[in-house]
Amino acid sequence: MEYILYKRFTDVPINDWNKLLDDQDFFMSSSCVQILEAEHENEIEPLYIIIKNKGNVVGIVYAHLFLINGNKLKEYINNGNSSFNILNEIKVFLANRINEKVGFLGNVFLTNEPSCKFSAPYSSTEHLPKLLDLITQETEAKFVLIPETYENSIPLVKQHVKQIFIEPDMQMKIPESWSSFDDYLAAISSKYKKRYRSVLKKSSPLEKRNLDPSELKHESKAMNTLFNNVFRKSKFNAAKFNTDVFYDLKLVKENVSIFGYYIDEELVGFASEISSNGVLYAHFVGIDYEYNSKFEIYNRMLYEQIKYAIEHKLSLIKFGRTASEFKSTIGAVPYKGYGFIYHPCKTVIIAASPILSLLKPKNWIQRNPFKETK
Repeated sequence: MEYILYKRFTDVPINDWNKLLDDQDFFMSSSCVQILEAEHENEIEPLYIIIKNKGNVVGIVYAHLFLINGNKLKEYINNGNSSFNILNEIKVFLANRINEKVGFLGNVFLTNEPSCKFSAPYSSTEHLPKLLDLITQETEAKFVLIPETYENSIPLVKQHVKQIFIEPDMQMKIPESWSSFDDYLAAISSKYKKRYRSVLKKSSPLEKRNLDPSELKHESKAMNTLFNNVFRKSKFNAAKFNTDVFYDLKLVKENVSIFGYYIDEELVGFASEISSNGVLYAHFVGIDYEYNSKFEIYNRMLYEQIKYAIEHKLSLIKFGRTASEFKSTIGAVPYKGYGFIYHPCKTVIIAASPILSLLKPKNWIQRNPFKETK
């Protein structure tokens, strides 16, 4: 078996990369990965891995390298007691010392989506040890984050990994019986219907527009500012997303929609919606929080995304890994809030385990807006 790693897409044999892909592989398509590479030169280093057996392509893997900074990492330590001095000292240590290049076996901007594809009878399971060796030997990264996609492979490297806990991906299934947003409203309890009506009333001054490429170009600066508002509120992000990606994707893909929310011709929020293989990916938003408190912008976005999914006959919405409790109020539920971290030296993993055990999201309450079924 031959494993070949490329660090720029221009070096990748295009026929080898495309050999296993089809129209459903939107996020691994050559156009998508090239756009992410071009727009994030200062944030990520992409890795493209092609696996061959006797000269035939049997697998491709898309991965990222990014710089992890202690100032961001320390915010992810959840001890619930600010007076516990030992943990506070660890936070200070992380802030002052951690500045490491880290690998991720996937797309850091879309951590809930597999970034590998294999031909039958091959699978990701058997390849994990070789992939980890390849990344740690041919890049600066020694620590590699492994998403739950490779969970079945973890026993192959169990002495070199530590399970870590992260915010869960918040998802919502759309029942086949729903044909309109009215069906969603009929399924939620009176308390949450009242909440929806309140959001609808407060957000009524908002004008929603489906932005075309020229409008995305015009609003580029404003969108970046709005996204930064959200980015700064997040506890931990591997890399900063560049909203100019939307303009590039819109030029080449029909399944990308960016909705702008306006007050008196001023863009005060935007929501991205990408549909692929029956799933709506509703991850990246930008919000003016001053307007949000008055006009319920974010709540309105979430309801609109549910409406969009129902009207377009999609079966699942993936809302991403932020604002878990808030998203649960509209019906989203958590999915797999964990991953794994690898180092080629098992002694390093053992030594780092006490700190890694502290890295976890804060507790939150799962809400349920739906009526109880008998």
